[in-house]
Amino acid sequence: SPGATATGAGDIDPAAIPPLDIVIHDLRISEAALGRLELRSRPGGGGLQVETLQVRAPEQTVDVQGAWTGRGDTARTRMQVAIQSRDFGALASGFGFGARLRGGHGTARFEAEWPGSPAGFRLGELEGSLALHVEEGQLVEVEPGAGRFLGLLSVAELPRRLMLDFRDFFSRGFAFNRVDGTVRFEDGEARSESLVIDGAAAEIHIGGSADLRAQTYDQVIEVQPRTGGLLTAVGALTAGPVGAAVGAVANAMLEKPLGRMGARTYHVTGPWKDPKVVVEGREPAQPEAPPAPVPAD
Repeated sequence: SPGATATGAGDIDPAAIPPLDIVIHDLRISEAALGRLELRSRPGGGGLQVETLQVRAPEQTVDVQGAWTGRGDTARTRMQVAIQSRDFGALASGFGFGARLRGGHGTARFEAEWPGSPAGFRLGELEGSLALHVEEGQLVEVEPGAGRFLGLLSVAELPRRLMLDFRDFFSRGFAFNRVDGTVRFEDGEARSESLVIDGAAAEIHIGGSADLRAQTYDQVIEVQPRTGGLLTAVGALTAGPVGAAVGAVANAMLEKPLGRMGARTYHVTGPWKDPKVVVEGREPAQPEAPPAPVPAD
């Protein structure tokens, strides 16, 4: 296959690779310190079977199982990855994705297969799913075009766009209680299913797809502000008694306008590097004041 030729692994017979038993006590990839790695594999099923691939560190655990079968045009890789982390923001930053997420603890499960060897991974050829459950983190303000992070969700583009409509409580990032949902990979597309970002200031629902080959978006994002949640949102950004006091004042000042604010629906289209965001839903028009009564003669 083209991917196998590019990686030089097309002629390797995975069934001929002897059993592996590898231990690395301090694994580091880029800036990410992943901790202790243990790998055990064996030949079987027409290829190489990964019995155990574990990574253990104080802040996260990673467990991988999978198989590499066939050779040349028939080569195929199957993988299941389970990640549990106390700080997804630090983990993502360590892999070079920048400070787009701060904090966040929870789990991620990735199940996928693709043609070719493990080294022949191609985003546009994935078949599988990514399930996320992350709690207590923050989406931070990012530079334009950062939506290409993972190449499948325009979540990273949200703070920049939302500041235009909800500047009072999105200007320094969006603190969330929970990010939950699943992304399906099929036919060169990544489609989000019931992806929810649940925050004190608003609840955000994301649906639609991203074309992994053309690297374009076609997604709909609905933002439902919460009229009484600003105190918690501000407190998450400025922790402690001072933050609580600032939040209380801001809550009192903005209670009236936030109470009138309706949901927004955004349509995100175009290339990952420069997506177009169009506001499709706006707050309902305020009712007109009744006409003044005509004084009697």
